[in-house]
Amino acid sequence: MTWDYNRLKAEVTKFAMRGGDTEYEDTVPTFISLGESALNRELPLRVMEVDTPLIGATGSRLIPLPADFVEPFALHLTTYGEPRCVRPGVAGQMKVRSSNSEPTEWAINGTNIELNAPCDQNHSFTFRYRKSFALSDAEPTNWLLTHYPDAYLAAALVWGGVFMRDTAEAAPWKAILDDAIAKIGWLEARSIAVAPLTADPALAGRGGFNIYTG
Repeated sequence: MTWDYNRLKAEVTKFAMRGGDTEYEDTVPTFISLGESALNRELPLRVMEVDTPLIGATGSRLIPLPADFVEPFALHLTTYGEPRCVRPGVAGQMKVRSSNSEPTEWAINGTNIELNAPCDQNHSFTFRYRKSFALSDAEPTNWLLTHYPDAYLAAALVWGGVFMRDTAEAAPWKAILDDAIAKIGWLEARSIAVAPLTADPALAGRGGFNIYTG
């Protein structure tokens, strides 16, 4: 049977043997959300990299980040059809222009993409970033839950044990989670190592540059 959000919630309650405990059952979505925090930190999977269209409003240097944003990779200006790479910079260190013009540099600043100039028109962009694992009734499944439901289950049950103040309950699930994260990460690294060495135009400008460390 395929795993989805509802099945995961049911399995968390079943594995914890807390059926009929309404307080526990009502808190299961929180266990899953907290477990996803660890998964988002520990599993930077390429399958979670996405491209999304964004609009920079005339006169503004700020574009709100997508709600599921985790890690940035590249920003391309697409106003004129052919994508143009916008250079990554560092917030607070970019040379900012006061007059409206075409932005040429960007950085992450809080919950926004910050441009080095106010847009001289409603510019369109494509933003490549890593999205979060975030199950909900509206998004009941994702790649990780489909392929590695054990990681999701263990991540949630660790917090279930914490909720019950039962370290003996949480410890085995923490070990299972750590093992799953290590093995999934190993498979990800292996897939990168054996991937054909071809250039993806969508990743132009990404290189090895990290906007936080240079």
